[in-house]
Amino acid sequence: MKRYLVNIFVIFAVSCWLVFPVAANEITIVGEVNDNLQIVADNKIYDVADNPIGDDLVRNYIAQKVKVVGQLKETDELPIITVISFEVVEE
Repeated sequence: MKRYLVNIFVIFAVSCWLVFPVAANEITIVGEVNDNLQIVADNKIYDVADNPIGDDLVRNYIAQKVKVVGQLKETDELPIITVISFEVVEE
């Protein structure tokens, strides 16, 4: 029984350790979708990664203010956000 509990604890600890770095890059931004398929928030431009949710956002919500939750990847050019979820924000 003791060995079983130790195994569960080790699996839990390793799982938490692996998930933490992924969650660390998750951000929330509020901005406007421009006609270049990007999000402008606080005078900063974010490219949107190619995934179904991001494609829906940049193609169907141009010129609307949105709240976006996603994972951020810094690059030499523009930061890229992989959209996890979004919602339209009333101004």
